[in-house]
Amino acid sequence: MLNLKPRSKKAGLPPGSLVYTGAKNIPTKITFIEYNKDIFNQKTIAECPQFTDKDTIKWIKINGFGNVEILKKIGKCFNLHPLVLEDILNTNQRPKVEDYSDYLYIVLKLFDVSENDQMVTKQVSLILGKNLVISFQEDDEPIFDLIIKRIKTKENQISIRGADYLLYSIIDTIIDSYFLDMENVEDNIERIEYNLIENTSPDVLKRIHSIKMDIITLRKTIRPLREMLSTLESSEYFQIEEATDYYLRDVYDHSLQIYEMLESLRDRTSEILDIYLSSTSNKLNEIVRVLTVISTVFVPLTFIVGLYGMNFNNMPELREPLGYPAVLVIMVIVALFMLAYFRRKKWI
Repeated sequence: MLNLKPRSKKAGLPPGSLVYTGAKNIPTKITFIEYNKDIFNQKTIAECPQFTDKDTIKWIKINGFGNVEILKKIGKCFNLHPLVLEDILNTNQRPKVEDYSDYLYIVLKLFDVSENDQMVTKQVSLILGKNLVISFQEDDEPIFDLIIKRIKTKENQISIRGADYLLYSIIDTIIDSYFLDMENVEDNIERIEYNLIENTSPDVLKRIHSIKMDIITLRKTIRPLREMLSTLESSEYFQIEEATDYYLRDVYDHSLQIYEMLESLRDRTSEILDIYLSSTSNKLNEIVRVLTVISTVFVPLTFIVGLYGMNFNNMPELREPLGYPAVLVIMVIVALFMLAYFRRKKWI
């Protein structure tokens, strides 16, 4: 679920103020990766890397926003606009792409599960320049380790293609993770559906509500993601080669597929909520029907008891030796007759 409260940290500050609005205060770690078809170098650095303009692809991978001063130095080193740095640290951004002439700035989202089992978002910011990609992650989740392995082992085309293909690989990895998120939501829905008719406890309603909130969080990210990917693959950015546009188009198709899956999950959630409410209503009606039958059976019995409970002196039946058992027998017969009648009408 999106957390809007951290925005208060920036209230009243001028544009370009660097304030981290997220909840994870993780120490900043910078990994510098340099490669081409012949070489691969990876090392952890403490500040802005020093490198030449030789024909290699540079990937500066930054994890954690605990040290804002380091991020300021990175921004100054690569001449990043102050508003870009501000958006990187303001983790409530929606997916988008912005052209800053020398580089592209892209915002994406990852999903995670909080301590209370609620889905939350984590921001990933990307910079695409000439032979350069800079990635910014809030935490140290190793989601991009497989990409590094592919570069190192020279698998696929990634080691022989440009920085734009590396950007595509990062985006594709993030989009693929959405399919796993969708599967988790679908599994939760199926578990509820399987036991819904028998189990209509309040806990089930809480779980349905939790799933609905997860779907809302997913929709808030995936809807603008489609627009961003459409712009990225259709616009003529000089940083992206024409050959890479085909791969970006495939990622865009995946985003459409994910959105369709999400809409289907939303419909299923609404359906199970309707089923839950119907089942709860049916059980309540069943209880009311049983109570009504019991009350109806006791109406004539109460009448008989009330009749002979009147305080009159001249009531001959009260002097009959068999009067009391006769009244009990009559009451039992009346009750059995009414129960038989109700069962014949299928009211019980």
